[in-house]
Amino acid sequence: MATKRIIPLNKIEGVTAGGTATIDLPRNVRYHAVVLQYDTDTAGGATEANMEAEILRVKCNLEQVTQREASAAQIFDINRTKGITPQVGDGTAPGYIPLLFSEPQRETAVEKEATAWGMLGVTDFQIEVEIADNSGQTPSLKGFAIVDDVQEAPQGIVKWKRGQLTIGATGETPFSLNTTGGDSYQGLHFFESSAGDIDSILLEWDGVKIYQLTEYQDNALISQFADGYTSVSGLVHIPLDFNHPADVLRTVKTVNGVQQKVQEIIATINMGAANSVTLIRELVGTPD
Repeated sequence: MATKRIIPLNKIEGVTAGGTATIDLPRNVRYHAVVLQYDTDTAGGATEANMEAEILRVKCNLEQVTQREASAAQIFDINRTKGITPQVGDGTAPGYIPLLFSEPQRETAVEKEATAWGMLGVTDFQIEVEIADNSGQTPSLKGFAIVDDVQEAPQGIVKWKRGQLTIGATGETPFSLNTTGGDSYQGLHFFESSAGDIDSILLEWDGVKIYQLTEYQDNALISQFADGYTSVSGLVHIPLDFNHPADVLRTVKTVNGVQQKVQEIIATINMGAANSVTLIRELVGTPD
């Protein structure tokens, strides 16, 4: 295992209320995490509520193509599913938004580091932070990265793809998940408008039911049987990588000992309320 070290985020520009800050990162290291340090003169400082209100969007871009996109609130909750509680500010100390590339829920160090972002062959790695104009607050953005000196290409990174599911009525709403890109599904995160909007969820591969639980059963599965994961209120999470060792090749199935490509993945959410849902798909693969 390579020795990890900490480097500061030096090239930060455009930190203004209502603006988009950019962070250009060096490309001679491998990244396990980037930690954004945020502060604000809004009353109370960088509390969780203030950070969620003021950090509208964070994008991680390789070669100017977005590989991850989420709000501060969504980052905090996805990290919570992996056992990481936010460290927030209090008017004196700043708050922190960790972008985790090595997966903390894995059981071994090798598994944790398998998804670190190598930079071999990468010419541009930039993070964008969209900051709200919350009554003209004065924001501050600093940070650091956890890196090592392994030189490898970004072969199996975890990408976050965010989309909005428009729900027009209660009851079942099916939708198709893309299997044509060659990526593997690590997990699905359904963010409810209000906790309890989703009554149950079904996932099918080529017509075979592989995950069918009520929201309460899903919370129980994650809390009791999916090692390394934690259930979060208002977030229905389908973990697809809780085997040991981690197995996230969810677009491939084995039939009579032969691996075959999954042709169709259908998710059906049974809605108890007609409220829209935000879905973040965690995909493992090469950069887009």
